[in-house]
Amino acid sequence: MRKVSTPTLLLSICAVGIIMAVGATWWMGRTSILFVNASGRELRSLEVKFPGRTCRYEGLAPQAEVRCEGRADGDGSVEVSYRFEEGAEPGVSATVYVNPTLGWRGSMVLRPDGTIDATGAR
Repeated sequence: MRKVSTPTLLLSICAVGIIMAVGATWWMGRTSILFVNASGRELRSLEVKFPGRTCRYEGLAPQAEVRCEGRADGDGSVEVSYRFEEGAEPGVSATVYVNPTLGWRGSMVLRPDGTIDATGAR
């Protein structure tokens, strides 16, 4: 078996620790939003936006679930806009704060009265 000097061994252990810490920080910063249409009506269009990412969906059936994922490129809020029918005024909600370091993971549920409940998974 080959002998390894103590400084080399310590440097190797520190390097592995730093790589693991950077990887964990990167992974924690991801934003993942599960959106559920619990309105009882079909959504003509849905748009979920947070800094650096926009997810657009068309024709979401009642009880449909969609996921919007990515990494925020700055601080800001999650904005959700939706329309039940063509030409209707969009419903808009901005309820959750995200940033590039911590991100946000959770679900948003559109209720029959047009309100959106947000629940974090952290």
